[in-house]
Amino acid sequence: MRRFIDTMVVVMALLACEYAHAQVFGQGNGLGYGLEEYGRIRIYTPDTSGTTQLTRASILLALSKTNVGDYTEDANAVSGPSILTEGPSPRTATVLFDNSYNSAEPNVQVHLTSYTWPSDAFVIAKYTVINVADTSYTMYLGIANVPKPGNTYGGETVVYDTTKKVAYFFRSGTAMYMGIKLVSGSPYSFHVLDYGDYSPADPSSDAAVDSTRYNMTALPGFDDSLTVSANGSIYNLNVGRVTIAPGDSSSFSVAYVYGATVNDLQAAADSADARYKKVFTSVQQTSQAIPRSTLLLQNYPNPFNPSTVIEFQMRHAGEVSLRVYDVLGREVAVLANGSLNAGSYRIPFDGRRFASGIYYYRLVAGSFIDSKRMLLVK
Repeated sequence: MRRFIDTMVVVMALLACEYAHAQVFGQGNGLGYGLEEYGRIRIYTPDTSGTTQLTRASILLALSKTNVGDYTEDANAVSGPSILTEGPSPRTATVLFDNSYNSAEPNVQVHLTSYTWPSDAFVIAKYTVINVADTSYTMYLGIANVPKPGNTYGGETVVYDTTKKVAYFFRSGTAMYMGIKLVSGSPYSFHVLDYGDYSPADPSSDAAVDSTRYNMTALPGFDDSLTVSANGSIYNLNVGRVTIAPGDSSSFSVAYVYGATVNDLQAAADSADARYKKVFTSVQQTSQAIPRSTLLLQNYPNPFNPSTVIEFQMRHAGEVSLRVYDVLGREVAVLANGSLNAGSYRIPFDGRRFASGIYYYRLVAGSFIDSKRMLLVK
């Protein structure tokens, strides 16, 4: 295990200091979390003084089968963690860490910001990956999750809910369901392993090799549910492939959701979606004048790299959905999903985490449905 010191007296002193200064905490409805200096999120119920349920959620940066940035072998503190805003609307914390612990590529920094509201049974976390190298990186991004339901490893079942797009775990007979949802788009893949298969050299610690981490992050597909042994489990919900130029960045957001039942978990996932779309999306109203018709305009510029703007007009107030799809018809981004007044709107689309190619954006506003094609060229 890394970051250890042989002398137990020194260990205890350092751990006490680390607990006091290298973590910050937040509180939602029925769950609490700790944000640590190397980018780990830990979830507790019913609050931060309660029982650990998810012992680690951390980003994976899969550049190749021999270069995967991960919490155990690579993460190093840069600044924080710290509380940005106190209070309920929302409580916000942040940390900046990099991949420099063993000097392996990719040479990136990760800015992680977490958000909680006292009425919500979830934590929203925004990850921004910044390329600080002098060369472009094409890599796969994902979040690795290590369950510890009831503060005990083993025996849990890990499931991907294809309807709600939530990857969650539970232990039969207990009232605790914990999961993760990619709220900034649709997930690329989901993979789960028994910890004995993930880390066969030592199932009691993270002794996995980078090729395993790469496969967990980069391979497509959605695994079937798995009930694991006493070793416990690890599972990935993955964002997909991104290309990041020197000095550029790519962002995504997830929600860590909780419920006493699977229905509660699904409701929390829906609430997290709604909260994200209300708070974090950037639909801008450009005119309150009522247009003569509802209309979806061609994006500009087109072709584009890395971002473009989509404009549309609303003849009547109502529910609006604006989503982006790849050439296979898979949803890759939700740009708007909610109620809007009549008027004209614009919304940027950031293509930095997507591969070059043709994409389609589709507007649904009442009975109006229209789609247009755009081309991302890198």
